[in-house]
This record gives sequence, structure tokens and C-alpha cells, in this order.
Amino acid sequence: MQFNSIEFLFYFLPVFLAAYSFLPQRARSTVLVLGSLVYYAIASNGNYWWVLLLVGITVLAYLAGLTMIKSGKAGLLWAYLACLAAVLVFFKVYAGGRYLPSGMSFYLFQIAAYLIDIHQSRDDVQYLREVTFKCDIGKNFLSFASQIVMFPKLLSGPLMNPAELRKQHENAQLNGSNIRSGLQMLILGLGFKVLLANRLGGLWAQAGVTGYDSVSVPFAWVALIAYSMQLYFDFYGYSLMAMGLGKMMGYDLPRNFDSPYASKTVSEFYRRWHMTLGRWFRDYLYVPLGGNRNGTIKTIFNLAVVWLFTGLWHGVGGNYLIWAGFLFFLIANERLWLGKIMKKSRVICHIYVVFVILLSWVPFAVGDWTDMICFLGRLFGISGTTVTHLDFVYKGMEYLPMLIAGVVFATPAPRKLWEKIRDTFAADLIILGLFWVVVYYISTAAQDPFMYFQY
Repeated sequence: MQFNSIEFLFYFLPVFLAAYSFLPQRARSTVLVLGSLVYYAIASNGNYWWVLLLVGITVLAYLAGLTMIKSGKAGLLWAYLACLAAVLVFFKVYAGGRYLPSGMSFYLFQIAAYLIDIHQSRDDVQYLREVTFKCDIGKNFLSFASQIVMFPKLLSGPLMNPAELRKQHENAQLNGSNIRSGLQMLILGLGFKVLLANRLGGLWAQAGVTGYDSVSVPFAWVALIAYSMQLYFDFYGYSLMAMGLGKMMGYDLPRNFDSPYASKTVSEFYRRWHMTLGRWFRDYLYVPLGGNRNGTIKTIFNLAVVWLFTGLWHGVGGNYLIWAGFLFFLIANERLWLGKIMKKSRVICHIYVVFVILLSWVPFAVGDWTDMICFLGRLFGISGTTVTHLDFVYKGMEYLPMLIAGVVFATPAPRKLWEKIRDTFAADLIILGLFWVVVYYISTAAQDPFMYFQY
């Protein structure tokens, strides 16, 4: 059951919100935990052991936090983190990740942040310090569990600072303004997913159907642009939906995207793309390693470590390591010398960033090494024997409106305009119309899962 499904929009969500809204405040943690587990069970497509694994990991994480608080031993943190890493590596490596439970990377990272914050006393854990195994453990566990398994962010984030999430949990407010704002974000996210990401995915699929060695150079680039937009609007749409669902429950989940394609450097791009994952690696890996405080060579080494783990987080396949290595090379060169040159021309900066980011998506889009080399060759016209020269005309033109819309909505302008009108009656009419258009497309098309669920 995806967020972009009739079952979720017309059955699960109304029932959950009704129970969450009308039951007393003290019961909301229970409703959120049970509702999230039901959602995860339905979304697991019959892999109900995923739910048991999620519950088991959450219970062990809570007990681990209690044990660390009571003992104060630093070695316990490393033991717990090693266990979490072992679980993730097992599922990532075992059968090529085929049995990887949806969302595991995200909730394991959330738990790791919680344990690290306890160890470093960055989180206000007084509510846990007052708990012993003899009193109130049930109430506090439900509060903790609701923050870990919260269904809007369970499968693909956004990752959130544990202390901030706990504070919001204690002060979550249900009111008409939050519900209205949340519905707007939910429906806008649905629009990006259903009307842009899913349909642009069809253009990228055409390249695979034709064969990577047979597409023309123009069509190879058009297809790659379509893939980059599919990936962006798929994940951006999901993040907006998560924010909207959280808002309706009284939570302000953080933004995950900030118009990344408007960036002037690759470093800036990844400060704007999947922002919460980037902050996680910054706060829990890059800064503890020393960040940029110990000279250029150490900084470059720290960046290499961060990008190595970023690649491994996405998967153990060589394509992800190629992706991460390429981006590390670009960012390191920007820090060493290229950044100074790029500052001289704003236009050249933007062209450069879009060009290299498009190239970086090739290992994501084409996982097989042979196909990857073949497709890169077609991008630069140095391979292929049976090229269809006019394919970009009779295939690309069909998707031209979506490509134009994708380019426009990848800029900051539409969001800035929406922020000016979102409190007006006209905005409500736009949202209402968009909702029924989206429902029509959902009801007439095959279910298309979110791309980041595989991580």
C-alpha cells in the first residue's frame, strides 16, 4: 500500500486520522504505533516478518538506550552500533538485497542517531533517566516507538534529529490550519509523483526497450534527463507527502529537498538533495572524523570516508561505489581548485552542475557494467551500430510537455509562487482539482512504487 494508492487515500488514511484525532492525547502514541505497524504490514506485500523485525529492533534499541543511561559505558555504544550495522549489511548483501525490508536503512539510521545522542548527551534524555525497569516503562516505550515507526517517515524518511522529534511529539497540535496545510503538501507531493515522476519514467523506459546501443545521442540525453527528473520528483513527491501527513498529525517534519538543480556546485547540490541524509552523515560521521578542522588532506580523507559510506548505504553493488566515487572526485576537486574558477561565472556554474549530475545518475539508472559503458558511449557518440537517428523526435516529442513541466518545477520559482498564494481560496481550488486529476490517473494506471523504497 503506497501513499499514491486508492487504498491508502480513501481507506487507511481517513480511518487512522479519525482514530488519532478523536481519541485522548494520552492514547495517541498507541494509535500512532499500531497504525504504523498496520500500514507497514500492508505495505510489506505479505512479508509480515518485516513487522516482527521492526518491532524487535525497536524494543532492543529502547532497552539499549536504558542500559547505556544506567551504565554510562562508552563500549556499549560501539557494541550496539555494530549490531545495527551487522543487521543492515546482512540484508544488503544477502541475496543481493532481495529480502531487504522496506525502510530498514532509514529506521536503523534513526535508531543509531538516538543511541549516539544518548552517549554524547546531545539529547535531553531526562524522561528516560527517570525510567527504570520497574516503573512507567510501557508509557515511555510507546512514546519512543511512535517516533521510530511513525509511518509517514518510516519507509523513506526524512531522517530527523531525535531530540527535535521528541519535543514535537510532546507538543503535537491538531488543528484545522495544520490539517489544511498538510493536505496541500500531501496532494502536491501526489501530483509530483503521479503526474511527473511516473510519466517521465516511461520516457526513460523507452531507452531500455530500444536498447542502449541503438539510441541516438540526442535521445540518450533526453532519456537521461527524464530519468533524473523521475528520480527527483519521485523522492521529492514522497518527501512532500511525508511532510503533509506529519503536519496533519501535528509534526513539522524537515524538508528533504531545496531546489537542488539550482545549485552552483556539486557540494551545494548535495546540501539541497536528500538534505536529512546529508545532515546525518555530517553530524554522525564527517564532524566526528574531524570535518574540515585539520587541514586540506585530512578534510579530503574525511570526505572520502563519508562518500564511501554513502555509496554503501545505497547498496553494495559496484554501480553505487562508482556513483559515490565520481561525486567524491567532483567535490574534492571543487574544494581543491575548481571552486575558485567556477565562482567567476554563475551561468557556467549551473551548466557544469547539471551536466555532471546527469552523468552521475548513469550508474543509478543502468546498474549493469556492460550496459553502463554502452550507454555512456551513446551519450558521447562513440559506440552503437544500429542507431535510430530520429528516435528523439517521435519518442521524445510525446513526453515534451512533461519534460518542460519538469524543468519548470525543478526551479525555485513555482515553490516561491505557491508560498504566496497557498492561504487563498484559489489555492484550495487548485489543490481540489489536482487531487481528482491524480485520483483519475491512479485509478487508471498500474501501481508504481517509490524508487527510494529499495534503500
